[in-house]
Amino acid sequence: MTGSDTPGAPEAKAATAGMILADTRRSAGMSIDDVAMQLKLAPRQVVAIERDDFASLPGRTFIRGFVRNYARLLKLDVDAVLLALPGEGADVALERPSLGATTRAIGELPSERSPRPGAARWAIPLVLVAIVAIAALYEFARPPSPAPSSAAANGAPPSAPGQAPAAPAEARPDAVPPSTGTQAPATGETPGLPSSVPAGLTSSTLPNPLATGAPAASDPPPAPAAASGTAPGTRDQLAIRFRGTSWIEVRDRSGNVMLSMTGSAGATREIALAVPAELTVGNVAAVEASWRGRPLDLTTQSRQNVARVRLD
Repeated sequence: MTGSDTPGAPEAKAATAGMILADTRRSAGMSIDDVAMQLKLAPRQVVAIERDDFASLPGRTFIRGFVRNYARLLKLDVDAVLLALPGEGADVALERPSLGATTRAIGELPSERSPRPGAARWAIPLVLVAIVAIAALYEFARPPSPAPSSAAANGAPPSAPGQAPAAPAEARPDAVPPSTGTQAPATGETPGLPSSVPAGLTSSTLPNPLATGAPAASDPPPAPAAASGTAPGTRDQLAIRFRGTSWIEVRDRSGNVMLSMTGSAGATREIALAVPAELTVGNVAAVEASWRGRPLDLTTQSRQNVARVRLD
């Protein structure tokens, strides 16, 4: 009779999952550290699996995942090893459809994972949006650049102190008119005659000085236009017609500015003057002038495209 037939002999103890894994690992010549490194587990967790010390592992779902990965690493039958787990049996087949999805997700303990915070994924887009918003706010809040003065850009002649600015010119005259200085208007200035043309008015909208102006108290009453040799103090008519962009300036015998304006092609102006007076014209080729109904020769009296004519 053999020993196996002896009545009362103890039955061989069934191999557990931990025992199967430990024996196979030793046969493959692998150490616990080798298994832990490939399964991304701690060595103490590998030891607990081989000792069937499942109480020190995180839970049944994780235990099954660890054992499954360990069996695959050793090229064992995964289902056979899972059936050797305590309390395993017929329910192994029910959980088989989820094995593929959970195998890659349970390589490490939850406490050892370092998931990327969700807020970090939005950090770069939020920074870019903030930069764009700040740039747009700066452009919206920045005050517009002041536009250059039209008179300065077109080279209009300066106005005398206390006078309104001259009308803007369409083009820069060829020459700059002489400075009027800082002298104050004298008491002999003829009332009723504007010293300059307000901005925005043309020659067609300017009042006629003959109709609205009153003679100065110091001057005698005006006399009809006569031949040359009219006595000083007599009022005479000066007519200006612009053939292009230019400027004119008229001063009385005291040097006070009686008229300063800039005109464009087609503009006309007439003014009654008390002689003697002086007419200054810039861009001579663009102006026609007549005094007492007779044309004035501006070309022969011009210098550097500026003509100064004495009217007497």
